[in-house]
Amino acid sequence: MAINQTQLVDLLAEHRRRNWSGIQTPEWQARIVRALAESHEPRILKRIAPFHRLPEDPMILDLGSGVGNFVVACRNKGLRAFGVEPDRIGQNSLITALGIASRRLDAAPFAAAVGEQLPFADCTFDLVVMDQVIEHVADQKRVLSEAFRVLKPAGALYVACPNYLRFYEPHYKVRFLPLMPKLLGRIYLRLRGRNPVLLNQLTYTTNWRVRQLLTGSGISWFEDLNCTAFLAKCRGGAGNPANWKGRVAKALVNIPTAGNFVLWAASLYIRLCEGGSEMLAWKKA
Repeated sequence: MAINQTQLVDLLAEHRRRNWSGIQTPEWQARIVRALAESHEPRILKRIAPFHRLPEDPMILDLGSGVGNFVVACRNKGLRAFGVEPDRIGQNSLITALGIASRRLDAAPFAAAVGEQLPFADCTFDLVVMDQVIEHVADQKRVLSEAFRVLKPAGALYVACPNYLRFYEPHYKVRFLPLMPKLLGRIYLRLRGRNPVLLNQLTYTTNWRVRQLLTGSGISWFEDLNCTAFLAKCRGGAGNPANWKGRVAKALVNIPTAGNFVLWAASLYIRLCEGGSEMLAWKKA
C-alpha cells in the first residue's frame, strides 16, 4: 500500500538528514523537503509542450528519478512513466531515494540502474527526461547514447542541469568560482564547514558542454529552451523579462541598426551565464 503525505514528508526529512548532512544546511534541507512534498504536477511536460507534442498514451522514462516526483506526477495523470535511479547519494543508508520512490505507488515503475546501461530495449520510449542528472553521471556521452538508444524515432530527450560558469554551486547552495578546480573546491568547502564528498561525484556542466554532447549524439536537432524563451521576449512576445538586463535588451532589439547584434549578444549571454541549461533534443526519425 502506498504511503500517505505525512509518511512521505517524514521519509524525505529523514533521507535528507542521513544523506545530505554536511552538504546542505538544515534550513535548506527543510525547504527542499517542503518543495518535494508539495510538488504534484509533471511540470516538465508543461515546459516542453510548446515544442513537442507527445503521442497518445506515451511511454516516458525519467532517467535519474530520485525520490520519484516526476514519475508519480505522471502516473497520477494516467501516463505510463518509469524511473531508473542509481542512488549514488545514499548508498549504504537505510533510507534511499529509490526506496522512498518505490513506496509512493502501488505499482512498481522504478528500477535500480545506471544511465550508462539502461535495462530497456531499443526504441521503447517517446520521451526521456534527465532533470539535474547529467552532472552526476560518470560517462556523459555513454549516458546520452543510452538515452537515445531507448528513444523511439522522433522521440524527445529533455536535459536540464546547472551551468557551472555561474558564481554558485547549486547542490551545496554556496557561492562558488566558475569551474573551480576540484582540489581548491574541496578546500573551500571544508573551510565553509561542508563535506566535499558530493563534489567528488560531480562533473562540471556548462551550456556549451551540453550543446557539444547533444550535437555528437546523432540527434536531428535540439532547442535551447532558456535561450528561445528569452529571445522571444526580447523580440516582443508575450510577457517581459524578469530582470533589468532583459528589459534593456528588449528595448534595444527595436533599434534598427543594433537589433540583430543585441539578439546575438543576448543569446551568447544566456549560453554563458544562465543559471541552468535546459535543452530539448529529438532523435532522428
